[in-house]
Order: sequence, then structure tokens, then C-alpha cells
Amino acid sequence: MEPITRRSLFAGACAVLALGGAEVPAAANPAVKKLSGGRLSVDLKAVPALAKVGGAIRIGTLRGVPVAIARTGTSKYMAFSLKCPHQGVTVTRNENGWVCSAHLSEFEPDGDLVLGPATTGLARVPIKVSRGIATLG
Repeated sequence: MEPITRRSLFAGACAVLALGGAEVPAAANPAVKKLSGGRLSVDLKAVPALAKVGGAIRIGTLRGVPVAIARTGTSKYMAFSLKCPHQGVTVTRNENGWVCSAHLSEFEPDGDLVLGPATTGLARVPIKVSRGIATLG
């Protein structure tokens, strides 16, 4: 195995950022806490991407599955899996919503299907919101 050079490390980091890997992992985000039973707690006020209706962001993983939260109303939120229902590839955020890199299925910011080959939207994840704190799972 060859040692990693600074150049290859930098190139790899740039590739990850270009593919949408710029999201802060839940473990590094103080607004997100892991709870017992694999659930997640999210301080919604501390997540800038959710400040406006229509905002959405990958928030972490729930039992090994990447999940996101979208703000759908003044005080309404929904959570969903980021696994494409077509073949299970993790979707990434773009300027219009979410996209699957494998076959280019497109989804609204709230996970609803826009364009296939997927035939359904992203799977919903149970979410409860109380006093600005969302509990997923």
C-alpha cells in the first residue's frame, strides 16, 4: 500500500466536497445529540438551514441510515431517509432538492418524488417536535 501524499489527500477532500459531502456530521454538530435506542435529538433553532420554510439538511444517521429534516411550514417539520427508494444509494442535496447519483432520480427538499426511475418519494422517518427540539426515530 502506497503512502497518501498531501496532493492526493487534497484532491480527495475536494472530490468529497464537490459531491455534496460538505455537511457537518451529527457527531460534530452540537445541535444534534444521539439518544438511547438509536434516536436523534435536534435543536431546530441551532440549525441555520432550517431557519426558513423550505429549508432542508442532512442531519445525521438513524440506526445506520442517513436522514434529513425539512421545514415544511412555520412550525412544521418532516424527517426522511436519504436512501433512494430505487436502489438504496444515498441521495445528496443540490440547489433544487435531493438527487441520486446512481440513476438521477430527483426529489423535492421535503423528499417528495420529482423524477424517476424511483417510483416513490424518500421514506418518512418518525419525528416529534416539542419546544423547538425534534426527536427522530
